[in-house]
Amino acid sequence: MSKLNGLVLAGGRSTRMGEDKSLLRYHEKPQREHLTELLRPYCSVVFWSINAVQAIDLADSNQLRIVDTFEVNSPLNGILSAFQYDAEAAWFVVACDMPLLTVQSLDALVKGRNPAKLATVFYDSDGQLPEPLLGIYEPAIGPILQQAVADGLHSPRQILQQNDIQLLTVPDVQELININDPIARAQLGF
Repeated sequence: MSKLNGLVLAGGRSTRMGEDKSLLRYHEKPQREHLTELLRPYCSVVFWSINAVQAIDLADSNQLRIVDTFEVNSPLNGILSAFQYDAEAAWFVVACDMPLLTVQSLDALVKGRNPAKLATVFYDSDGQLPEPLLGIYEPAIGPILQQAVADGLHSPRQILQQNDIQLLTVPDVQELININDPIARAQLGF
């Protein structure tokens, strides 16, 4: 089984939220730091996936980070950049906008991991489609992601749907809730 690196997807533009979602505080610290702590027990190392602007702001940080290197306006940019950094590792990917995520779901992914498949992910909150922003991507999917982008496909969900992946049922569907705007955040009580 390949080594498992962690990747906190934090490089989005956060246009709907109006501020960097990775810096929002749901657990008394910025979300990217909280998720790093959640991933650390499962991974060899944990990286933040960031954009070029964030890279400037984090120039003095000791946190391991991978700067988006592709011209893709999608979370796929961060995942592809991670595989460019280390194509031999599996990547445990977590989006920074899932404030209800706990070790319960992380445990379920690790226990349900099937390294013979290209990725191990949960069904989404509707129980119909793969949830691409919380899962383990095996090294074999790297070239498939690159080809998909070359073919103009930028949706990680669609790529997962078209390939041989391990799909699991999330222990608590609430943990998959994405908070993308101030109204959703307020409704959540934060």
